[in-house]
Amino acid sequence: MLRRVIELVDKDVAANSKPISLIGMIIPFVPFMIFVDSAPADSYPVLGGVALAASIGWGLFVMWRLLRQLKTEFLGYRKTLGAMRLWALGVGTVLFILLLAAADIWLSNKIGWPEAYGFDCRGRGCYFQDLAHSPKLLHGGSVYELGLFCLLWLLPACVVVGVIFALFRRRRRNAIEPMD
Repeated sequence: MLRRVIELVDKDVAANSKPISLIGMIIPFVPFMIFVDSAPADSYPVLGGVALAASIGWGLFVMWRLLRQLKTEFLGYRKTLGAMRLWALGVGTVLFILLLAAADIWLSNKIGWPEAYGFDCRGRGCYFQDLAHSPKLLHGGSVYELGLFCLLWLLPACVVVGVIFALFRRRRRNAIEPMD
């Protein structure tokens, strides 16, 4: 039975469409949410704890199988790019993300964004609220405000340019039709 489950998960992971695995992680979590939703922290029901343990156990099992699959993909990338280039690409990506986050935090603290501009955001969805209020940064005209405006709109601009580039390449590729 266990061998059959492992084969199913491996097929699911290898197909790169993890619906069975992810649904299997979510289903045991639903009773946990039902049992524990209004219970005080010191009296979680036993069934809720069992459901949470099953969900976490299944999740660890699926992640273990996924990491085994990713290891072979990683080795393929390493073979193609070379170890040094692959590590440079990974470290460079992480450093670039950290640089953007540090610049955002530094510029926000420098000018008092967003509190000094008449709004406050705590929790999720603040990025979209920041984008909606970002034209207020253009009224001040300081270098810090313009820099933060550009930094906030960097990600949407990259997405738009990427979509336009992909559409342009697709159109160009389909423009040539074979002759009979």
